[in-house]
Amino acid sequence: MSKKNKKQQNDTQSKRNLQLAKEVATRNVAEYITGLDYLPNPDTILQKNGGNIKVYREMVDAHLDAVKNKRFASITSRAWTIDGSKGDAKKAQFIEEYLWNIDLRNTISQMLEAIGFGFAVHEIVWNAVQTEIGVLILPTAIKDRKQEWFKFGNDGELLLQKKDSTREQMPDRKFLVTRNRPTVTNPYGNAVYSRCFWPLAFKKGGLKFWMLFVEKYGMPKAIGKVPPTATEKEQQDFLKMLVGLVRDAVAVIPQTGSVELLETRLSGTNPHSEIIAWADKAMSKAWLGETLTTEQTSSGGTQAMATVHNDVRADLALDDAAMVESSINQLIRWIYEINWPNEKEIPWMNIILPEDLQEARLERDVKLTQLGVKFNAQYITDVYGIDEKYFEMTEVQQGAMFAEGPEKKPKVRNAGLELRKQVNAFTEHLADECEKVDFLAPIRELVENAKSLEEVRDKLGGCYGEMPMEKIEDEMEQAFIAADLAGRFTLLRKAGIIDG
Repeated sequence: MSKKNKKQQNDTQSKRNLQLAKEVATRNVAEYITGLDYLPNPDTILQKNGGNIKVYREMVDAHLDAVKNKRFASITSRAWTIDGSKGDAKKAQFIEEYLWNIDLRNTISQMLEAIGFGFAVHEIVWNAVQTEIGVLILPTAIKDRKQEWFKFGNDGELLLQKKDSTREQMPDRKFLVTRNRPTVTNPYGNAVYSRCFWPLAFKKGGLKFWMLFVEKYGMPKAIGKVPPTATEKEQQDFLKMLVGLVRDAVAVIPQTGSVELLETRLSGTNPHSEIIAWADKAMSKAWLGETLTTEQTSSGGTQAMATVHNDVRADLALDDAAMVESSINQLIRWIYEINWPNEKEIPWMNIILPEDLQEARLERDVKLTQLGVKFNAQYITDVYGIDEKYFEMTEVQQGAMFAEGPEKKPKVRNAGLELRKQVNAFTEHLADECEKVDFLAPIRELVENAKSLEEVRDKLGGCYGEMPMEKIEDEMEQAFIAADLAGRFTLLRKAGIIDG
């Protein structure tokens, strides 16, 4: 190939690479852009209420707050750590200690507001800080900002809404934006409050009519009878007396009038209470994805239903944790970009969720192991959030769920068989020891020497004081130990860690 053809080929390849690196299907090309210099929030509830997200701040309800706090607590109540398994461990430890000192827990709670509003914004205040590893540019404060102050541009950039109705694009590394499942059509995120707006509106309306309903059917109606010759003023005075009769149960009635109390009876159920119950369930589903952990119905529920509902809530907790971790990890990246720009390995935040939230994943991994899948220490760190510095891989673990090779499995089976043998031997020893203790000897002696059934009845209670209680206590303690060992063996076998 000539040099000219080779150069043309290289130029053509370079153009293709440039085309691959360039965005083609953009909003400016595919959609007609209105005169606005920002993307309006596509939330239909906000659009019908002037586009002001303040509407969601005014949604106050006891049940709504309860389910919201329940979802928040699944994250705010958990510990977190900075995983420094890669890169400089000393720097990672410093970042973790520093973030603890600036009250990151409160910031995490504020970031979770993105679930309800769709997004949350925090402004970072940077300053030079003298530390044990030198002078660093670090965030000295993370300030929560109102969602009403911000819009998003055509490319998803954050814009500050000013008093004069103009908008300014925010600088890099200055604002953390936490968003709940944003999309290209909705950079403002998915607002859960949007799905609670109408249920709460119907609930408040239902409560209003429920109070009228209670007043109507809970109290009798007072019917006053006046002579036909009564003037309009006398009728109005009589009506005021009746009102006092209903409220205070006492009234002064003219001698020429009479009063009859008419009791109103209800047939059927109260529809307003059903509306309120429906509204509460709708808000529970919006925030928790289920209702069984917040509602107790007359039909009850099964253990299987409770497990399914709790699994749904566990999945939401995992999703919320990932959302918060993403924002904090962005902050950690900025810290490294400003202070250690040449560092390639950057630590990341990990919210440590409880073991019950990992149970379904653990069962899945056990089944995958049985199909021949091999896991390593890095998998435990990435998926289960346990830093490698807190555990080590043993041969038993490697032969079971986190196997390094099939040759380790025989050792696991041998370990399981040995544990079962020990439990069985201990149980047999316990049975032998119990046989040596004649618990019924005092009662047997009483029956043999008694002259009548009445004598047995009267002296039976005293036999308990003659039984060998110390020996019984010792054997019972051994029995509990045996039961604990047997239970541990069953759980290990069920988890697939041991066989046999």
